[in-house]
Amino acid sequence: MPEIIIGLIAGIAVFGGVLALGRLLAASPRATLAGVIGVAVGLIALIARWPGLLLTDVAVMLLLGLLADALRRRTLYVARDKPGWLTRTHVALINLLRAAFNQPRIWLIPGNYVEPDERAMQTHAARLVYEINDALKCSPLPPEKYASVERQTRQVPGNLNRALWKLARLRRLAESIDYQYDRDGQQHQELAAMTAQLHGEMRRALELVSSLSISLVKVELAHDDLSTDRLLAALDDSNQRLRDLSASYAEVKEQRELYGAD
Repeated sequence: MPEIIIGLIAGIAVFGGVLALGRLLAASPRATLAGVIGVAVGLIALIARWPGLLLTDVAVMLLLGLLADALRRRTLYVARDKPGWLTRTHVALINLLRAAFNQPRIWLIPGNYVEPDERAMQTHAARLVYEINDALKCSPLPPEKYASVERQTRQVPGNLNRALWKLARLRRLAESIDYQYDRDGQQHQELAAMTAQLHGEMRRALELVSSLSISLVKVELAHDDLSTDRLLAALDDSNQRLRDLSASYAEVKEQRELYGAD
C-alpha cells in the first residue's frame, strides 16, 4: 500500500514536471517528447523492484503518451464519420492538454465525402487564427479594433468545421438519390450548386484570414489600419454567409427526414 501511494505521488510529480518541461520547450515538440521519454525511463529504472510502483508507472506512461499525442500533431483534426463517445473523449482530453500549452485546438471532421484540400482548410484556418491571436499581443491596434479582429477570426475555424460536415452530408445525400427518380437531374444540380457555393465561401473565408494576417504586419510596421477595416468587414460578411449556408442545409436535412418518415 505505501508503495502505491508513493507511486501516485511520483506519478503526479513526474506529470507536473513534464508539463513544466513542455512549457519551457514548447517551441520544440521533439525536445519535449525526448524529455518525457527520459523522465519515464528514469522512473522505471528507479522503481523496477516495486510491482505497485510499476503499475503506477504504466498509468503515468499512458498519460505521457496522451501528452505526446496532443503536442506532436501536424494536422489539427481527427477524421471520423460518426465519432462515438470514446473519440469525443479522446479529442476533449487532447484539447485540454493543448490549451494548457497554448496550442490551437483539434477538430473533429468527416472521414469521407470531403476532399484532402478541404480537410487541409481546417488545419490551415486553425493555424492562421493562432498566429493572428499571437500577433495581436504586440499590435498597435486600438482596443475596440483588437476585440473585433479577435472575435471575427475566432469564428472562422468553427464555421469551417460546420461547413465541412455540411459538405459531407450534401455529397452523401446526392449519392443516395437514384437517377431513376431524378431523370432530369434537377435535384443533383441543386445539391451540386449548394456544395459549390459552400466550398467557395470556405475558400473565401480562408483568403480573408490570410490577408488579415498580412494586414496586421503592415499595421505593426506602418500603423496604417485602413486595409484592416476593409478586411474585417469582408470577414464579418463571410462568417455570416457560412452560417446562412449551414442554416439552408438544415432545411434540406429536415425535408429529407420528413421524406424518410413517410
